[in-house]
Amino acid sequence: MTDEVSTEDGGKRVIDSNGTEIGVVLDVDDEEGTAYVEPNQEVGGELKSRLGWGSDAQSEYPLRNDAIGEITDEEIRLREEY
Repeated sequence: MTDEVSTEDGGKRVIDSNGTEIGVVLDVDDEEGTAYVEPNQEVGGELKSRLGWGSDAQSEYPLRNDAIGEITDEEIRLREEY
């Protein structure tokens, strides 16, 4: 387990602290260490706002590194406050 994203994290599910899937990692920029997530359509505005994703209808959004609680072999879990 780690809390830094890498290209191997592409395709992983992103889940909140309750275990609800909020999206899937589409791409990872290794230079920036940033994962880009395609959110599920059910993701509410409050969570999007806390993640800095805004309300526009983009297909992918950068996942803030400070939002990541842990990265396992199967998923990226957000910190509890997200």
